[in-house]
Amino acid sequence: MTKTINYSTASRPFIIASIILLFIGSFIGSIWLMSIFGINIPSWLHGTLQLHKMLQVDGFLTLLIMGIGYMIIPRFRNVQLVSVKLVYVSFILILVSLSLQVIQSVRSDKDLSTEIMISRLVGILIFLILLFWTLRIRPKLLRLSDYFIALCLITLITVNLIDLLRNGYSNSLTQVLLWLLFPTLMIFGIEYKTLPSFLGYIRPRKTLALISFILISICIISGLASLIFLNTLLLSMVFSFTFFASVLIFAIAIYAFGGFDNSEILLLISGEKKARYNFIVVHIRLSFMLLLLGITIALLFFLVGPYYIFYDLAIHIIAIGFIGLTIALYLPLMLPPIIGKIVHFTNLNKIPLILIVISLCMRAAGDLFLGQPLSSSSEYVLNLHRILSYFFGLSGWLVVAAMFTFVIMIQRSMRNESNIL
Repeated sequence: MTKTINYSTASRPFIIASIILLFIGSFIGSIWLMSIFGINIPSWLHGTLQLHKMLQVDGFLTLLIMGIGYMIIPRFRNVQLVSVKLVYVSFILILVSLSLQVIQSVRSDKDLSTEIMISRLVGILIFLILLFWTLRIRPKLLRLSDYFIALCLITLITVNLIDLLRNGYSNSLTQVLLWLLFPTLMIFGIEYKTLPSFLGYIRPRKTLALISFILISICIISGLASLIFLNTLLLSMVFSFTFFASVLIFAIAIYAFGGFDNSEILLLISGEKKARYNFIVVHIRLSFMLLLLGITIALLFFLVGPYYIFYDLAIHIIAIGFIGLTIALYLPLMLPPIIGKIVHFTNLNKIPLILIVISLCMRAAGDLFLGQPLSSSSEYVLNLHRILSYFFGLSGWLVVAAMFTFVIMIQRSMRNESNIL
């Protein structure tokens, strides 16, 4: 009898490190948002604000997608990774590159760009080689999932090369959205394979998913071309429209907003199964609604003008609203094989979701009201502006509170199991 393979060991450090970096980056981002909204912060904190993007993108998102990739892709084929040792080497190299980036950020006299580039690229290349080697094994079902994952890997290495060759990040909205596209593509690959079966033991709509894949490919090509040709309006429009159309069609393909008769399912399930079903439905619908909203706001940025409110909301609605909520959806589903404990969905609640939605609404209101020039310099107006700054400045901390609440909620919903694999 073939021995059951445990894939969780290799992915565990990636997941743990990414969550730690997420919390640190979110703390820094919350301080940054307070500063943007006009709240004075200690001068010694100013130098840490630039670490927000690095910790969230180079740290959290990259390590999380690597950890998920190392765990999910072999599981889809019931095979073992070629070399677990190389997995750990890639993990160490990414951590080394992050450490060097932190040193360079706080020590302006240090030029470690070459070391950062080498360690990061080698770590990502190991990840790509191991996964592409695994992807060569044809799965029994739903091969299209591999196309989204392969495109994710190509996008990951491409955006890293662009940033490293330019010796740093660009603040253009297109480039930031390209960074957010690689986790989005990994999510699409996983959802195509798993979500329809979670919702109703059905198969995804292959033709629509293929159209979505073609559109997202055009989106990426136009986005990269936009960076090369300095963000021309036509390419930005193609990028935004194809992104929106791809997401909408993909959501229909995997039944994110319904489209099938689930009345019998709801009648037959109860207790834990029904709680899990409702948890999935609420998270998937809200996450896709927010993703479509974020892309629409990005389109307004390109059409109406480069206003900060559009720039800020497009990025954070997609990052927090879609990527964040999708991670919150899949984490309870992935945790059992990683830590050997069962998550009880009947013990989960919607408090983290509510906090996220309130936070995004407050952020939008803060960008709208505090981004306008003061109409008067009277003491009343100044005091009102100060009060609003502190109120809307709490929006970042609500995200941190949602994360803590989610972790506590998951921890309380688990119980020990000897081995569930």
